[in-house]
Amino acid sequence: MLKAVNREVIARLQDSLQQDSLRINQYLELPMEEQGEEVGRPQRQKAIPLPPETKVIDAFEQVDVAGRLLILGEPGSGKTTTLLQLAEDLINRAQQSDQVPVPVIFELSAWKNDQQSIEEWLVAQLWDNYRIREPISKQWLKNHQLLPLLDGLDELGLPRQRLCVKAINQFLQQDKLRRRLVVCCRWQEYKEEEVKLRLNGAYCLQPPNESEIRLYLQRLGKSQLWDLIQANPQMRELAEKPLFLHIMVVAYQGQAITNEEELLAAYVNERLGLRLDRKKYPQGVPYEDEKTIGWLTYLARQLEAESATEFLIENMQPYWLYSGCESFAFTLIKFLICGLIFGFICGLISRSIVLLIVLLIQWLTIGLICGLIGEDFSKNHIEPKGIGFSLLSLIVGIIGGLSVGIIHVLLGGLIVLTVWLSGGSIVLMEVIKPLIFFLNFWLIFALASVGFKIDVKVLKVPNQGIKESVKSTLIITLLTCPLGMLIYSLSYLATGVGFGLIDSLDLGLTVGLIVGILTGIQDWIPHLALRLILYQRGVIPWNYARFLKYAHDRRLIQQVGGRYRFLHDALRRHFAGDVEVKV
Repeated sequence: MLKAVNREVIARLQDSLQQDSLRINQYLELPMEEQGEEVGRPQRQKAIPLPPETKVIDAFEQVDVAGRLLILGEPGSGKTTTLLQLAEDLINRAQQSDQVPVPVIFELSAWKNDQQSIEEWLVAQLWDNYRIREPISKQWLKNHQLLPLLDGLDELGLPRQRLCVKAINQFLQQDKLRRRLVVCCRWQEYKEEEVKLRLNGAYCLQPPNESEIRLYLQRLGKSQLWDLIQANPQMRELAEKPLFLHIMVVAYQGQAITNEEELLAAYVNERLGLRLDRKKYPQGVPYEDEKTIGWLTYLARQLEAESATEFLIENMQPYWLYSGCESFAFTLIKFLICGLIFGFICGLISRSIVLLIVLLIQWLTIGLICGLIGEDFSKNHIEPKGIGFSLLSLIVGIIGGLSVGIIHVLLGGLIVLTVWLSGGSIVLMEVIKPLIFFLNFWLIFALASVGFKIDVKVLKVPNQGIKESVKSTLIITLLTCPLGMLIYSLSYLATGVGFGLIDSLDLGLTVGLIVGILTGIQDWIPHLALRLILYQRGVIPWNYARFLKYAHDRRLIQQVGGRYRFLHDALRRHFAGDVEVKV
């Protein structure tokens, strides 16, 4: 866990502090001010400026703060970077001693359920982000082995922010003496909230003064930029925010800048205009700027709609579809893909080119009919699965097999009775065969389901969840094929009832293949169908991971393992608006 958190913090700091990007704190020390009244400490009603050399770790470790800290600041003031620096210092100490809790950064924008306690939410986030199981997470939180660092309280909006503050206070109340916690929030949004966090200390990042800005620019060899800032009131106001000050250093080319949007637009155009590493991109720029802007705009708007800051390719959901036509197409494509797979499998087993073509047409037709009249699957949630044990699936599978078998016995009995009453002859074996087939089919399906559950490893590479799901499907299919052949052949040898030994082996192989594929259609096949529709609409590229890597190289996107985020929330909001690119 410590290694995973350390990798994440290092990656995010490198992305935000590289020499050619937002190196705000390389020379510019951000002043802080203690504001005890923001956490309900009446004895400290006055704001107290801290010495310039004070670091956030020093404030965190003050005796009266005791690790319960609130970090405030204006948009672009460096709150998240400060939180990352605190996490880095705390990780270094945790690496030296097992007694020091592991700091973990959580995005409060992911707190979706107002009725969910913070402890329950932390446990869920530890599973989503690091695949830490619930019993272990609860034990770690109970023993104070984790130190939650909560970022983006303001992202919730004022009504939900109030509810979240109350939930955090309840979490803190569970252990007043030992529980430590850090929260990050915009100053203005927190100031408007009447309910305050029950923390021990609040520190607000202050804007740099003119002399600090001038000295910072001089150290970077940008004295001419300081002259322009002095002559432009709008730029002078923007320069007081460290984020925009550095964007000026990176992107300003003498053009007129009157607001944040124009400055961010200049940054985007500057990033897209940079030369690429020829080793990574030997054939030049792989995407047109207009397409890059369009795809990032779509992604930013989806994140805004979900109140999210991070994106995982495998977390794309059918509700990204715009219209009923796209939802219908999603269901249709899903069934057509299944029909194509099943037809191809059955055709191969038939060992006949003619039968292969016939079965492909037959199964594609079945898929088309199911897609046309079947349930709308666009409302279902896609969640990648790995290999594991599921007792519930075993029980459901066995009950399903017995239920279908009993139904066939009853239907068979009804048919036998009808035929007998009409004076016809009865072939008992034709009644028993369906019972044996379906009992065996559902037994195989039950045993295959035992091997599936939602259990994907820590997401270290792009789209790892879906890749693991496909791999798991292949493994289960390789297991169900011999299992099917064994069950059907033993059933025939034990009872003498069935389809003959050779046919039983063929039937077992076919059923094993189909069951193995069926276990995977709830995740990677819908994901493929969704990607096809969104690609056809033109809102995502064909190779999403490759494009996001390109956006990362352009310094527009941060990448941590298989998770992505815009370089800054301000940049995400910029793309979510109306963005234009100058070519």
